[in-house]
Amino acid sequence: MFQLHPDNPKRFLFRGKPAVLVTSGEHYGAVLNLDFDYRSYLEELAEHGLNHTRVFSGVYRELTGSFGITNNTLSPAAGRWACPWARTDVVGAADGGSKFDLRSYDPGYFERLKDFLVVAGRLGVVAEYNLFCPFYEDALWDWCPMNARNNVNGVGGCSRNRVYTLEEPELTEVQESLVRRIVAELNGFDNIYYEVCNEPYAGVVTPSWQDRIAAVITDTEAGLPNRHLISFNVANGGTRVEPNPLVGLYNFHYSVLSEVVALNADLPIAIGEN
Repeated sequence: MFQLHPDNPKRFLFRGKPAVLVTSGEHYGAVLNLDFDYRSYLEELAEHGLNHTRVFSGVYRELTGSFGITNNTLSPAAGRWACPWARTDVVGAADGGSKFDLRSYDPGYFERLKDFLVVAGRLGVVAEYNLFCPFYEDALWDWCPMNARNNVNGVGGCSRNRVYTLEEPELTEVQESLVRRIVAELNGFDNIYYEVCNEPYAGVVTPSWQDRIAAVITDTEAGLPNRHLISFNVANGGTRVEPNPLVGLYNFHYSVLSEVVALNADLPIAIGEN
């Protein structure tokens, strides 16, 4: 199991041995993009001695041309988007497909996700599974299954800045239900940890909402055999962490890692740059 080291919570333990996670050249859409060959990708990582990958859940996706990225794996072609929620036969979703049912899940998605983790585990690769991501612009929210335009449940008739705030109880319930399903489905894997939200500081993602999702993960696993590490993405650059007792790993972007570690040296937490 990938976890914090019991003798030093600033370090990791994986399959009974001290571990350092190192990776490069990430493809966040490895699971959500049905055209992506994740087997070759994971084999390439392992061949070069890398043992980590960061994968997005499929709740968030990007569009052709988003952020000027060429061949963006987070921007699947039409009909090639794997999402946890199941499609219905009701037409009219923004991507040209049928609308989603936020009370029903796609078995094919979970089959693909589990196979990804099986292959990664066989190669000794630990996956950070990123549950959510803020919507950096309206166009990205317009395509999300949680947007009322794209689901048959009438949920999500709000702006992108209210999605991850606890201000929309129906959306929060949908998110909690999804997290419970994912955590239950993946409990048997030893090569995964959960990051609640990518770059929450880039949108309106409240600390209370993040704490709620961390609690849902913890409460769900309380009745299951295994416990997985939870991660928060804290900031671009460096800052002082305000620890949540349910969270063991705090990740930063665009940081000088030695400076971030120094800022938080007295805290019993692991620091990463993902």
